[in-house]
Amino acid sequence: MATNNWNPWGNKHYYQVLNANFQECHTLSGVTACSTEHNVLFNTGALYVEQLVTRANEGFCTPSATCSFNFIAMSATTTAPAATQSSTGTTSGTSSGDCGVAGGTGGQNGAELTTNGFAAAAATIVTDISGSSPQTSTVVKTFTDTTAAQSVAQSCLVNQAANGSATRVDLAAAIFTAITLQTGDTIQITWTLTWTWS
Repeated sequence: MATNNWNPWGNKHYYQVLNANFQECHTLSGVTACSTEHNVLFNTGALYVEQLVTRANEGFCTPSATCSFNFIAMSATTTAPAATQSSTGTTSGTSSGDCGVAGGTGGQNGAELTTNGFAAAAATIVTDISGSSPQTSTVVKTFTDTTAAQSVAQSCLVNQAANGSATRVDLAAAIFTAITLQTGDTIQITWTLTWTWS
């Protein structure tokens, strides 16, 4: 709580809110369907964002075109992630920056998809905030099955394309009803970040 008595500069609010929301739309044999699912924003992902703002030396990769949260990764893992699972770095017993592997081998213990058109990639559409609080920014990527049937059940918003990397950070993840795509089928992933400040 902030009041004029506690705050000699006259600002009455000290907060900012970051929220992530997820949607997937898939087209199977020409038929499109969409779903919006509850997602998890990882504590370790939020810490990474906070450290970028307060330190500019967060211990992972320096923000750039190849290191920012405009990369989307996919997994067939159906095990739900938890906000408290560590979602950074290479896979260990307790942590992993890979999609579907939050918490490492002791957590989701899944695998990130890296073939068949589903390797993590930069978004094709990114919209930035503009104007006063609250604002939203979106990150959108369409994946196309290129080779054979592929089940997908999870998407993650990550800071770089390369999986299995010491500098990988998984900001948020969402599981959805597993979908099996055939060659030529597509799935469009949209992550919406809501920014509120005062």
